[in-house]
Amino acid sequence: MPGGVEPSNLDKVFWPDKGLTKGDLLSYFDRMAPFILPAVRDRPLTVKRFPDGVGGFSFFQKNLPSYTPPWVKRIRLPAESARREVDYPLCNSRRTLLWLGNQAAIELHPWVSRVDQLERPDHLVMDLDPAEGGFERAVEIAFVVKAVLEEVGLTGATKTSGAKGVHVFVPLQRRYHYGQVRAAANELARRVEERVPERATTEFKVAARGDRVYLDAGRNAPGAHVVAVYSPRARPAASVSFPVPWDDLGGVRPEDFTIENAPKLLAGGDRWRQLMPKPQVLPKALRPPARR
Repeated sequence: MPGGVEPSNLDKVFWPDKGLTKGDLLSYFDRMAPFILPAVRDRPLTVKRFPDGVGGFSFFQKNLPSYTPPWVKRIRLPAESARREVDYPLCNSRRTLLWLGNQAAIELHPWVSRVDQLERPDHLVMDLDPAEGGFERAVEIAFVVKAVLEEVGLTGATKTSGAKGVHVFVPLQRRYHYGQVRAAANELARRVEERVPERATTEFKVAARGDRVYLDAGRNAPGAHVVAVYSPRARPAASVSFPVPWDDLGGVRPEDFTIENAPKLLAGGDRWRQLMPKPQVLPKALRPPARR
């Protein structure tokens, strides 16, 4: 197989509703490596593994298992959830991406910072998380986020989460610590909630949200992660997180972008890179005193 990875159990069905197999996942990773790798390279990576496919047992994994090949790059960092240091994988090559796929790592969740300046994120991320079936509500709130960003002089790019929500990414110059970026994201979320309190909320407790879209600013923290662009998701349609221009966002559904059609949709190049604005400066309006 390309990449020098010896695959196993290629016929195991991973997406029963589509009849798609582990072999289909590995084929997708192989074809999409030129687009996935730039989004995950040099970022500590958490994967979500589904040994028996999307309907079976699953688990998040930060720490590389003991049988990991020595050529898989890694970085040892404290992991609060594990209460110890763990060896995060760094998915910096096609070979590593295929090896992760062979471990049934369907979902890829990188940090929003890179290892050369780990404490300095290069994006502010707003994760718009609706109730199940509420994608249209997430889209509505994405446009409110866009309006608030524009008011403070920022622009962002959007992608479907591949599940039920929308992600807004604001590229930043790498001059701010996580504490500053998190504070800015919190202020952004506060302004959106203040504008449409009946449709958006910063309420952490799911039971208290009702049908409002959750403005999740918590992705902007060390150890937090957000699903990578072009990563498959464990959803019946085999959907993937996919970039969408603002002008088109109101006319799409998450299941429009799958491991079956995503490679063809990128015939014109890396859409995420094409849509992403240049790194920006945090405006004073979103820069309260830094808290590390």
